[in-house]
Amino acid sequence: MLTLIKNLVRLGLAASLVVCGSAQSQEAGYPNKPIKLIVGLTPGASSDFVAREIAKGLGERLKVPVIVENRPGANTIIASNMVAKSAPDGYTFLISSSMNATNPWVYEKLPYDYRNDLKNIVLLGVAPNLMALSSRVPINNLKDLIAFSKKNPGGFSYGSAGIGSVHHLLMEIVAQRSGIVLNHIPYKGGSVAIQDVVGGNLDSYFGTIASTRNFIQRGDLKPLFVTTNARSKYMPQVETLTENGLPNLESGYWLAISGPAGLPASIIERINREANEVLKTPAVVERLEKQAIDPKGGSIADMEKFFERELGFWKEAAAAAKIKPMAQ
Repeated sequence: MLTLIKNLVRLGLAASLVVCGSAQSQEAGYPNKPIKLIVGLTPGASSDFVAREIAKGLGERLKVPVIVENRPGANTIIASNMVAKSAPDGYTFLISSSMNATNPWVYEKLPYDYRNDLKNIVLLGVAPNLMALSSRVPINNLKDLIAFSKKNPGGFSYGSAGIGSVHHLLMEIVAQRSGIVLNHIPYKGGSVAIQDVVGGNLDSYFGTIASTRNFIQRGDLKPLFVTTNARSKYMPQVETLTENGLPNLESGYWLAISGPAGLPASIIERINREANEVLKTPAVVERLEKQAIDPKGGSIADMEKFFERELGFWKEAAAAAKIKPMAQ
């Protein structure tokens, strides 16, 4: 009996060594086939633009094709769920975004748990937000807006990319802290909202600098504030919220790389390291900054800390917006 037990132990150890050796061999040969970056928005969106820049750089460094695959729908939930349910083998990643931090507070039940089913790997970039007004509106700064809105509750309208969007939630927390009530008009996309502001059918639009900068430069829109701590180098003439007495509301539309939970640490570290190198490339920096996107990078721990801060921030913003979680 004792001999049988010893033999079984030896067989168990041998099997463990085989499995361990196989896993190490697989990781040592990584990657050896195309890698997919899943984007939850349509081609042409900022997340798609960044994904394609990063894919090109990663492909050159990893010596395999890195393919961008667009899976739009449900506020990026479709793409996020696809990656969360994918094999943790290092060949499918998500271009995660601010919506991964807002969705838990906007939707009643998600088909995945971001903390447990997905792994943050690296922050790619942040696009600063900007509030822009119709040039016809007789308001020139945030103090004017607050004064007007206190006299005319709900009399000032602003558009965003939809209920529960980053810009809807952020504007509502600005309104709450300022003691005012604004009239939110949700749109399915920013371009239609901007055209309504330019045409005089809407007072203002809250989006990214990239989405409004050309209209501001032409004089069709005028900027109200940016959501960076210090003035943005892309629009240095525009005041910050902090300058207007509203500190600690720094935010931007961010993009990152995430993968399914269970990814081997060596693969996570490899993708983080290679993405950081791509983000240092002068050509990539130049192209991102032309789109008013600040290249970021950093460690895995940096990304985890950043994401936890984002979850807390958007939870507060959703409460300010009185969001009742929706079924999806």
